[in-house]
Amino acid sequence: MSNWKLHTPNGVNDILAEECAAKNALENKIKSVFAKKGYSEVQTPTFEYYDCYVGIGGQLSQENMFKFFDEQGRILVLRPDFTTPIARMASTKMSAEPYPQRYMYSGSVFRVEQTQGARQREFTQSGIELIGSYSPEADAEVIAAAMDAVKAAGIDEFSMEIGQIAFFNGLVEQACLNEDETEKLRERIDSKDSVGIKAITDKLHIDESVKRLMIDLPYLFGGSEVFEKADVDGLNEGSKIALDNLKKIYNILCEKGYEKYVSIDLGMLESIDYYTGSIFKCYTHGVGFPICAGGRYDNLMGQFGAPKGAVGVALGVNRIMTVTE
Repeated sequence: MSNWKLHTPNGVNDILAEECAAKNALENKIKSVFAKKGYSEVQTPTFEYYDCYVGIGGQLSQENMFKFFDEQGRILVLRPDFTTPIARMASTKMSAEPYPQRYMYSGSVFRVEQTQGARQREFTQSGIELIGSYSPEADAEVIAAAMDAVKAAGIDEFSMEIGQIAFFNGLVEQACLNEDETEKLRERIDSKDSVGIKAITDKLHIDESVKRLMIDLPYLFGGSEVFEKADVDGLNEGSKIALDNLKKIYNILCEKGYEKYVSIDLGMLESIDYYTGSIFKCYTHGVGFPICAGGRYDNLMGQFGAPKGAVGVALGVNRIMTVTE
């Protein structure tokens, strides 16, 4: 039998002196970028009440959380993200302060992940949350800050892919899909399964141009030409508004000089359920996973009693270290 006291649990690691120094230096570089842009650092508890996360699915579903009990028998979870606790904090303790509010953070999050490849069960995220604005300028500010932080970390070649979950939600509403059908369509689009998408769309009573758009969605990737391809005849108002919003974000970023880093991907559908608008992920050479990700979550603040528009991004510190090493 193994002597377990000599080992670390599956999915966690000791960080030795040299690597720890490099990790701290990287976090400081990232936080320095965010601080210069007006973001103030906050810290939230390492564990929260499970109720804080009730109703959130995807990567933050209950199966992916480490759960335990307090002395009264109430369920607690090790935080699987920072966005939800900061939304709770801002809603309950900062609601009387002027908006927009800008917060940054850095620390460990915990998820029950399958640990093949680069996935870990404890990993470090550094990120920002901009709370109290519904404008595309706020989305562009957060995305630009993330790209500046990636560059400050020493990565010059990367791609920031930007999508719009509200565009997909508009198509779903137009097609009158139920929750199960929506999830099946999301899975088919995510896996670029055109045959599977067509099997779903063939049963729908909507314009043929919209059906074709849904089949093509996994491949609507690139620059400004994507907007023209997506604006098909018969598109409903919700998807049109979402597409226009994404176009504004893209144009702002191009005007700020980020055009060479930014691409549009309408087939990107984030699995975390609290996203409501823009979503984005940053990729670079050397790792098969995004080194940062984020999006707009306008409904999350309302769950804690203070409805406000909000957008944020998290950088994966461990993944960035893998690249820079």
